[in-house]
Order: sequence, then structure tokens, then C-alpha cells
Amino acid sequence: MTTAEKLYKVVENLPESVLAELLDFAEFLRGKMNVKQIYLNKELLIDLAGGLENSATFAGDPLVIQKRLRDEWN
Repeated sequence: MTTAEKLYKVVENLPESVLAELLDFAEFLRGKMNVKQIYLNKELLIDLAGGLENSATFAGDPLVIQKRLRDEWN
């Protein structure tokens, strides 16, 4: 007997109010699984760290780079 079949046998005679609560909990667990899956598939910001060390744009003195970037907005 599968887990789903065992679960059905346990809940088939429960009152509707308990079934509604059980359904709410099952949907919560499914949502929690989806969030974990999304999190595992996303790149983290820390994964991008160090990605510009060979960039021509960001090579050189940090103060000069900062001034150049700031002046771009003027």
C-alpha cells in the first residue's frame, strides 16, 4: 500500500472541518517545498562576488572609478 493510499484510509471518515484543516496543512507543505526549490535554483548574490576583478570598467583606482560613475549621473 502506498503512502497516499494509507493517508486516504486514515482521513476518509474524518469530519469535514478536520479535512479542511488537513488540506490547508498539505497546501502549506507544498508551498514550502516550492519555495525551497525556487531558492535552490536561484543564483545567490554571493555567487557573483569577484565577478568583476578582470573587468576593464572597474580596473584601476577605486576613487577614480567612483568619481567616474558619480559624474555619469550629472
